[in-house]
Amino acid sequence: MNRSTGSTYWRRIGAATSAVALLTVAMPAVAAERLSIGVGGEYTQYFGFADNETDTGDFTGFDAKADGVLTFGGETTLDNGISFGVDVGLKTESAGDDQIDGTIMYIEAEAGRLEIGQTDSVAAVMHYSAPDVGFGINDSDLSDWVVNPSGGDADSAFQSTYLYLGEDQATKVNYFTPRFAGIQLGVSYIPEFERDSNAQPAGDTYRDGFALGANFVQEFGDGEVAIAAGYLFAEKPDGVGTAGSDAEGFSLGANLTYAGFTVGGSFATTDGNPGGGTDTATSFDGDGFDIGVAYAFGDASVSLSYYQGSVEDSVATAGDSEHATVMLSGAYDLGPGVTVLGSIFRSEFEADGGDDNEGWAALTGVTLEF
Repeated sequence: MNRSTGSTYWRRIGAATSAVALLTVAMPAVAAERLSIGVGGEYTQYFGFADNETDTGDFTGFDAKADGVLTFGGETTLDNGISFGVDVGLKTESAGDDQIDGTIMYIEAEAGRLEIGQTDSVAAVMHYSAPDVGFGINDSDLSDWVVNPSGGDADSAFQSTYLYLGEDQATKVNYFTPRFAGIQLGVSYIPEFERDSNAQPAGDTYRDGFALGANFVQEFGDGEVAIAAGYLFAEKPDGVGTAGSDAEGFSLGANLTYAGFTVGGSFATTDGNPGGGTDTATSFDGDGFDIGVAYAFGDASVSLSYYQGSVEDSVATAGDSEHATVMLSGAYDLGPGVTVLGSIFRSEFEADGGDDNEGWAALTGVTLEF
């Protein structure tokens, strides 16, 4: 699922556990209508051609791929103004043990928003990256089309500036302040980097993690500026010794929109190990950045973007794994909730072990939002 183009459903506005008392103190119990659940979501069907000639095989040809999430959610607002709600995401394609794409309960009032559940941290939720109106260049499924022979992926800055480090949609608590003078702050607590588990944290994966997020969004005349910063940290698991490292990441991002143009970019640096910190033979130590420009005219839009990242990858192998992608995209709104899109991109992947792939892909798709 491409998080950079708005197709993630778990970038919410959330809270820390101490905010529960803040939101409910001195609030009388009132009667309200029972919460009812509605269905929404987004579904994209792609068709395209990719050319790959890797050291391990020729992965070239046409293919059709799908990407989407059904969202089941509802909200009820009490007479005192406090809102309670729930959101559950269901992937539209088979995904092994990860069929559920996040689930949260939230409480929202004038003092802010509290979320508890399997969702992204505030560092990812509040982030801004380079604009792309098509398939998406930042934290997207590039390797579904252009094969990535390295171990680097979107859990490090190798392919994403969104600071996941393997904890995306692990159970956590998020708190977001109200926006004041364009500024909003957020904090996350992550007991353990593990999802789909109600077992008591055992300390065998990254634990006691926290994330901080902040952004500034302000309109000026016909334009808008958005600036964001994020930080993520967690302690290494018990038993890994000096071979492992704490999980840590820092990100910056910004977008400037004026007269139909949006110019933006982001940067991230990451450190840690896969498997919730247990795979000490592989390192997330790396950095990445993207930059891009988009232009909207009527129902159409176009964009050009670039991403470059590197990661240490195999600790025992000298050098870093490298990644670079350039993407040209276009989109056209056919009607309410119906968009046709297209992207052509070239990606270069080089593994620290020497395997590489310089591939390209051209694809088109139709997105339905409902």
